[in-house]
Amino acid sequence: MLKRALQFRFVFLLVAVAVLFLPFLQPAEETAPGMVYFLGRFHPLLIHFPVVLVLLALLLELIRRFGLWAVASLTIVFLLASALAASVVSLGLGFMLYYTGEYGGNTIQQHLWGGVSMTASLSIALYFFLSYHYLASKAVYALYLFFLFFANLSLVYTSHQGGSLTHGSEYLTEYMPRFTEAEEAWTPKPLEEMLVYEDMIVPFLDRKCMSCHNENKSKGNLVMTSYEALLKGGKSEHPTLAPGSTAESDMYRRVMLPADDDDHMPPEGKTPLTQDEIALLTWWIEKGADSALKVQEAMQDESIQPLMADYRAELEMQQRARFLQKQSLERLIQTVSTGHRYVLQVDPYEGETITLSMPFPPASFEDEDLLSAQPLFPKISKASFIGSNITDDALYHIGQMTALSELYLQQTKIKGEGLVHLSNLPHLKVLDLSKTNITDGQLLHVLHLPALEELYLNGTNISPAVVEALQQNQPDLNIFLERGKLF
Repeated sequence: MLKRALQFRFVFLLVAVAVLFLPFLQPAEETAPGMVYFLGRFHPLLIHFPVVLVLLALLLELIRRFGLWAVASLTIVFLLASALAASVVSLGLGFMLYYTGEYGGNTIQQHLWGGVSMTASLSIALYFFLSYHYLASKAVYALYLFFLFFANLSLVYTSHQGGSLTHGSEYLTEYMPRFTEAEEAWTPKPLEEMLVYEDMIVPFLDRKCMSCHNENKSKGNLVMTSYEALLKGGKSEHPTLAPGSTAESDMYRRVMLPADDDDHMPPEGKTPLTQDEIALLTWWIEKGADSALKVQEAMQDESIQPLMADYRAELEMQQRARFLQKQSLERLIQTVSTGHRYVLQVDPYEGETITLSMPFPPASFEDEDLLSAQPLFPKISKASFIGSNITDDALYHIGQMTALSELYLQQTKIKGEGLVHLSNLPHLKVLDLSKTNITDGQLLHVLHLPALEELYLNGTNISPAVVEALQQNQPDLNIFLERGKLF
């Protein structure tokens, strides 16, 4: 059997190359075939099989390597081949789930790349193990061990990303021992370590700009979550940040426009920059917008020193308050969400509100499952019920989430009569009704949503006439009839 495997060992290199193309294939633009959904949802069920085999293969190889037990080469080949076959099947099923478009964002991409890395490195490890028995080369054996170790590292990374999809990004560290109480854990950053951009500019950009300009939601194709992204800019004809020139920096130009100008930033409904924040931003850009400029060095400029001293004190109070509030929210989330079929997290771009989403792998979620989160309703700013079984009855309770700004109802059992309850939401800007059975008449309830900016109707039976009527009645409302974004 080992000799036969030697003859076909090059096939494993082809497998490794082939799986590397998977992450470059895009999810279905329209509804995927039902069989893809059916098979894809077996991925969470089967993934544990290759996990055990990959770990066992490494364990037995180490036992054999250190002479603790005589393990036959054929046993190792069998384990590696079984682990590879199971990984390929699991990866294929996982890609089907990804292809349906039910899940999106950076975490699912990282999970997919992790699975691809594990499968490819495992396939290469098997190739080198067989080649070692053919060539008897220590270098080949070292390569085999390297790729086997890498497969296990990829396994840990992939498992973490899968756990993050299911339980949230802090699933592994949530119960990590803390040696101090939250109130004692926060301390201000020493002045000599503070940077103007990172510690003074970023905090107000984070509060007032990044919720609309981040990796997951980038209005105007502009991302503001990093210095490099600011320099890259968006689709505007003006550079977002032009070091040394406020006149050429679009972020400064838009801040300085009249409040009633359509291009003014932040937009209506968002908290504008204060005079001190504008003054600091102006000074920093005109001085070259250096991301490495230290606060101590900047404060040598007498023209900005008083403002920086006052702003630093104010900033420290804000940061301490936000830190303690986040700790309080996390404790509240832990109390409320334990044992329930949804994922609650502190909104990374707001800090003072909570996001609610469906878990991965998918679990049954009915109208009554929402009631357990009722104590948190006033704090929920983004809610995603994609693929759940909620009906219009649940919209009555969702209408009590008064801080809600984004609501995703894609592929639910919503028909539309409950949309009337959403008129109680003064901040709702994004509503995704894609792939629901919403009717023409019921859709007209969206006319009573005062802040609505984006409406997604992909895969619905809404008539073009109703879409046109909505557009005429609400010219500022962006209606999308193609595949909407996912939260």
